[in-house]
Amino acid sequence: MSEDLLRIVPTVPAWVPAQDAADTAAEVVSAMCPGAGELVACQYAEVTFIDQGANLKAIGCPACKAPLDAGWWQERMDDAYATRFATLDTVTPCCSAAVSLNDLEYHWPAAFARFELLVRNPGRSWLSPDEAAQVSAVLGITVRQVFSHY
Repeated sequence: MSEDLLRIVPTVPAWVPAQDAADTAAEVVSAMCPGAGELVACQYAEVTFIDQGANLKAIGCPACKAPLDAGWWQERMDDAYATRFATLDTVTPCCSAAVSLNDLEYHWPAAFARFELLVRNPGRSWLSPDEAAQVSAVLGITVRQVFSHY
């Protein structure tokens, strides 16, 4: 059986909200996803890769927009994993831009985070820009969304 996950994470990978802000944000997102199967606020001990599952189509360079080879990306991910994602910095092979793995152009989006609001089978697609701004205001940091399909 397939599963969809709407995952809302801070744009700063190591950032974790205070418990009251996390609880309020979960309530806000829950109201935005009334048909959801489940909503969980997850806090990880280390930065974690928040992947898009089967939704991954391509990865691009944020500097020159060139497509990035999956093998190159996997090697960079292996290197970053060796530090438990404490170091996400890399240099792209296309234009030698110094970038973060968190800022690559993932099609569909992906992210790195220690905190996420995970909505299982949300019964909807992405949050609107206004809805994402509401969640950002409650958490006190800009958020990004990852829509995963498994």
